[in-house]
Amino acid sequence: MRRLVIAGASSGAGKTTVAVGLMAALAQRGLKVQGFKTGPDYIDPGFHTTATGRISRNLDTWMLPPDAVREVFLRGACGADIAIIEGVMGLYDGVGSGSGPGSTAYLAKLLCAPVVLVLDVRGMAASAAAVVLGFREFDPELGLAGVILTGAGSARHAALVKEAVEAKTGVPVLGYLVRDPELALPTRHLGLVPAEETMALQERIGKLAAAVAKGVDLEAVLRVAAAPPVPRPQKNLFPEVPAPPQVRLAVARDEAFSFYYPENLELLAAAGAELAFFSPLRDEKLPPGSTGLYLGGGFPEVFAGELAANTALREEIGRAVAGGMPTVAECGGLLYLCAAVTYRGATYPLVGVLPGRVVLAERLQRLGYVEAEALAPSPLLDRGEKARGHVFHYSRIDWEKALPPAYRLVNWRGEAQVDGAVHQNLVASYLHPHFLSRPAMAWRFVASCAAFRASCQRMAPNFAWREGRES
Repeated sequence: MRRLVIAGASSGAGKTTVAVGLMAALAQRGLKVQGFKTGPDYIDPGFHTTATGRISRNLDTWMLPPDAVREVFLRGACGADIAIIEGVMGLYDGVGSGSGPGSTAYLAKLLCAPVVLVLDVRGMAASAAAVVLGFREFDPELGLAGVILTGAGSARHAALVKEAVEAKTGVPVLGYLVRDPELALPTRHLGLVPAEETMALQERIGKLAAAVAKGVDLEAVLRVAAAPPVPRPQKNLFPEVPAPPQVRLAVARDEAFSFYYPENLELLAAAGAELAFFSPLRDEKLPPGSTGLYLGGGFPEVFAGELAANTALREEIGRAVAGGMPTVAECGGLLYLCAAVTYRGATYPLVGVLPGRVVLAERLQRLGYVEAEALAPSPLLDRGEKARGHVFHYSRIDWEKALPPAYRLVNWRGEAQVDGAVHQNLVASYLHPHFLSRPAMAWRFVASCAAFRASCQRMAPNFAWREGRES
């Protein structure tokens, strides 16, 4: 199928603007467009999903082995006319100083995907050709299929750059975007503001689509997107026949909790979990019959006032966790389970099952890939088992009482630190694990929920778990 990697010469070059605008412009032409994001980013895929109407997915070559990345791509792209893959950082930037796993270039070669370089040409004309030449020659095997210019001062400026680039490098310039502050997407401390919170999102994406349709040759884009088939994985991680639903898993999902890898949820469903979504902001109760709880990441600190005001749900979650309900809390979920959070000078009460107080720091606390080793048995891993994921947070937790840590996290430099807490049937941590790095996690979580359901039925034999009522 046709596919294209939209890569940047650097961070801030306009990859997201071009990728989202291109997805929307092609979708408006009636094409089925599938969006993907290189790396662990949760926010950009939300904009892709809005632009295309199809769930965008992450393709991460550090957290996942090559066959798993291919499987995610092929599952996600099934039925699409074209896949648009947004890169991360600069084209050759990966883990450390290398351009191997984790980099956009590595992913492009893994998927045999043509690359379009997004280049910000503010203050440049002929010098842009030298930049493109360097990117082309850095790895001749990559296959640089074209360039899209951003930050152009005018159509005339873009034409001068195009003439220089094509004459000196032979790489076609497919189009340009002029400098326009209205095309910028809003930001906050973890990057862009999530799609769920962006005001007038359809209008913003419509402007991006119009700008791309005006300045970029879409027919040329489709031509360079032609590519050979992606090699099939030797073994799929998803089962051919999903297990029938056997537990009901309550999954927090709203503006405060939106950071989930689609494959994590789909793997849980394949393992036998019936996913029941609820809003910690608005729902007063957990979904009826829940026998497990999954609290993903997000921005609970931004919505701390509303979360604190929902006393009924906070108390029910506290009782459920204290009662042994298997619970996985990732980053934002970890914060939500603490006693309180201080944000912008105000302190708000939270669930309180973890004896810690959350403080938002002014500086980034941690960012990067990690391999996690379980230090205690939990609903996800047994002691000593490992999985891969990433951490990215500005907050810190001031613990009032020490709990057994959940993980030993080791980054690419070999630096290690403990993180999170294991308490009864709860595992809570800043870690965002990718379940496809160790698929058995999904089955272990479902098995923990099934064991909890069985214990509830022993105590109340007539409990109808699916409906959440006693009959």
